[in-house]
Amino acid sequence: MLKPLFLRSMARTLALGIVAGVALALVAGTTSATPIISGLQKTGTEYPIGTAGGQDSYWEVYAFPTAYTGPLTPGYQAWVFTGGSPPSNVPTRWYPGIGNGGSDNVGAFGARWIGLQNNDTTALFPGSFPATPRQPDYTVIYHTTFQSDSAGIAAFNLLVAADNAVSFFVGGTVDNTNPYMPTMTGEQIGSEKQGLGFLGWVSGSATVAPGTNDFYAVVRDLFFSDNGDPSIGTYGSTGFLVAAVPEPSSFVLAALGGGVMAIGAIRRRLKRLA
Repeated sequence: MLKPLFLRSMARTLALGIVAGVALALVAGTTSATPIISGLQKTGTEYPIGTAGGQDSYWEVYAFPTAYTGPLTPGYQAWVFTGGSPPSNVPTRWYPGIGNGGSDNVGAFGARWIGLQNNDTTALFPGSFPATPRQPDYTVIYHTTFQSDSAGIAAFNLLVAADNAVSFFVGGTVDNTNPYMPTMTGEQIGSEKQGLGFLGWVSGSATVAPGTNDFYAVVRDLFFSDNGDPSIGTYGSTGFLVAAVPEPSSFVLAALGGGVMAIGAIRRRLKRLA
């Protein structure tokens, strides 16, 4: 007789503990769960590897340096470079495929390289410049959007490469304080990633709003002194890719589901003991 009473008491205690745990998970979920992100597109994925490429309807060239006075005018859709037999005027490392760098190449994991224009080896500021005093680097800003199911702090893990460096922002406006290097006033994700030929992770978090959010890539091109003549230098060209997107957090849903299942099992056990 004592054993059933003891078992019933322990089962009720366990059930109350699970209910309390689920309640805590629910409270934590409503205050700190990662919002579910959707619609953040990998760059250039409209064009299969080996096709001629074109322009990416997901990503726009959003802002140039105010010092630029050339014929291009933002915004417009970024140009996609997908692989196959690359034109001689486009760096080979910008193309996917085992022959051009293997699984760690910039074209891996579904993304394609995108840039300013069809001939993307043409720098925004072509020509030679005095190396002393050193010229500033220049940046170009790209823009896309994503959807969030709720307000909160969203975690981002982005597998990226850039020529020569890229940083990512959520929200904000363009800051043109430096005429060569426009940047964003929004919330930066992680830190700047440098490197043309190989992918690397940019990880961090940012505040998101429910509904549509703005997402920016600030691509920085470096100013290099000429090896043959250190008195002059040049700019290169800009381009980047994003090969991974944020993954939604399911921790709270899993905790709630497991708790409900456990409570149901305990109730069935109590009925058998009654």
